[in-house]
Amino acid sequence: SIYRPYHSSISNMTRDREEKEHFSRGHSSGKASPRSGTRDKEENERFSRGHSSGSGKSSGNGGSGGKDKMAIRHRHSDGSGNDTSPRHHSDDRHRSRRTTRKGLRIFVGTANLSQAIPDEESLAAFLPNKGKAAYVLNSDVKSSSVVDGVSKKDFNHVDRHGKVEVLVLGFQECLESTVANGLSTAFGGLLSKKGSADVPAGNTSTKELDAMINAHVGDDYTLMMERLQADMLVYIYVRSDLASSASVTETHVQTSRSKGCSIASTLIVGGTKLSFICMQLKDKEQFVPRKNSTISAGKKATLDQKNATVEEFLLAGKDPSLSSHHIFVFGDLNYRVSPPSNTRGVTNTFEEEQFIARNMLTKKDWSSISESDELVQAMKNNDALSAFTTPFCKFHPTYKMQRASGIKYDYSSMPSYADRILVRSNQEGSRKVEAIVYEPIHQFSTSLHKPMRGLFFLPDRKIHFDPNNEPKAMIITFTHLKGKKLRPKEDILHSDINPYLQFCCDARCVKMSKSSKDRTETTYTTDRPTWPTQTIRYKVDLSSSKRHGDEIKDTLLHIKCMNEGIRGATVLGTAVIDLANVICKSVSKEEWQQREVETYFYRGGRQTGKLYYNIKVRWEENE
Repeated sequence: SIYRPYHSSISNMTRDREEKEHFSRGHSSGKASPRSGTRDKEENERFSRGHSSGSGKSSGNGGSGGKDKMAIRHRHSDGSGNDTSPRHHSDDRHRSRRTTRKGLRIFVGTANLSQAIPDEESLAAFLPNKGKAAYVLNSDVKSSSVVDGVSKKDFNHVDRHGKVEVLVLGFQECLESTVANGLSTAFGGLLSKKGSADVPAGNTSTKELDAMINAHVGDDYTLMMERLQADMLVYIYVRSDLASSASVTETHVQTSRSKGCSIASTLIVGGTKLSFICMQLKDKEQFVPRKNSTISAGKKATLDQKNATVEEFLLAGKDPSLSSHHIFVFGDLNYRVSPPSNTRGVTNTFEEEQFIARNMLTKKDWSSISESDELVQAMKNNDALSAFTTPFCKFHPTYKMQRASGIKYDYSSMPSYADRILVRSNQEGSRKVEAIVYEPIHQFSTSLHKPMRGLFFLPDRKIHFDPNNEPKAMIITFTHLKGKKLRPKEDILHSDINPYLQFCCDARCVKMSKSSKDRTETTYTTDRPTWPTQTIRYKVDLSSSKRHGDEIKDTLLHIKCMNEGIRGATVLGTAVIDLANVICKSVSKEEWQQREVETYFYRGGRQTGKLYYNIKVRWEENE
């Protein structure tokens, strides 16, 4: 089985204690926590009270006074803290309250090494030892690391035991600059054409880093992909028991000395496509004049280039943000914190910005820092990555630091959240990726950046059909299609848009109805097209039990908004419909419909318009 069952409350508490002690030993100087014995006693007492049904009190030797049934349910100990009591029926009641959710746990980490190989202590603080989830999901995690909406008590019932299923690591500036420039020249052409290349075997820097990472990851993982481009290195690991059903299908790389670097890979696990896009965007902050008259224009030009580079990198890899089920963008994105102008409307000088930064950091005013974050504003204004989400940063900015453990800033640069992890799900309902923990690693001492890591959870989803009925076919009909606020490329005027909709689906069990076309008619010179009389109809064959689980649950329907121009058709944006979510909503009804459904067109990580439609589902017996 892919997922481990959640055992009884007795075994869980024992395992919690063992992993907590192991965690404490791994992050200390070889000594156990002085409070560990006290915590064990407190846990024993709480367990006794929680499993008692009477009003008797525990005696000093671990026994219980009063009724015999209390003694039966009391937790026995062999003196070493290990539970030796037999299981009872009452455990089933407590186990049902703590049932964990099934799904994939995905660890994503990004670290800019600042051209220095990390020491063992830094890497141990960054990576979960042997992939154990307890190194990230434990009672000692900071409240600032737990994502808003997640309970620190149970982490939204995500399994804290065992090892995470997928582990992805991205490193930037992992080589000395002279080595990196040589590799970029030697391998840049090959990677641009073929999209992949192995790490050069003769590079001592990558050899040393590779050995350290593999030692921390352990033997229970299979390395699915390792790619080096310029001075950026990406690893994708899958737990070995899942490796037989996993594969890396595509890898695209982009390199530009003036813009940055990108490595995009698609991992398929049991039919689910996960895309991981590691980026490093170049920042020309050192070239921005520090004079009040020109600093604003310089910053805007730098920010505009970053936004354009992100879109370029996404489109170069066939836009995996639309073709995959779930997408992660991570790395040194180099977006900075830029405080607004003062009350007189005058742009702040560099010295004034430093004063504002120190003041916000002293007060831990995370909301004000977020409002000044260039990435947050770019997403809000639909300038870049508005199709993605990222957890709110409730911690100190990760850049620019001194090469030391702890939080020690180098104020020659504005403290900023340069290192980020973003996520997007094209699947809806209960199938969306959930961010559980999102945190910087302040113990990392060898870089100018503090690494970021996140633990994400992808819940499992099954479509339940009535076993008493024969398998059915599903007819999906789209009507009253219309678009609004279509956003063309910068070199196309709104009055020159000639849009039409193109429908496509790669699943073998989804076929276009014989009486329907796969596209609408073209409307001319409008960014608000309507197709009130056109109908698009699909038939979904559910007769195969294999398709019920392996194909239907991961099927996406793409609706492309095309622009018919003189030189041919171009894509304005693509809307994605989660077909399995439609099935889940309609499976218990013979006929189901929804009117004025609103969704968005996306292109290069940005919204490029809205799509409205009516959808009707009719179930029928298979012919």
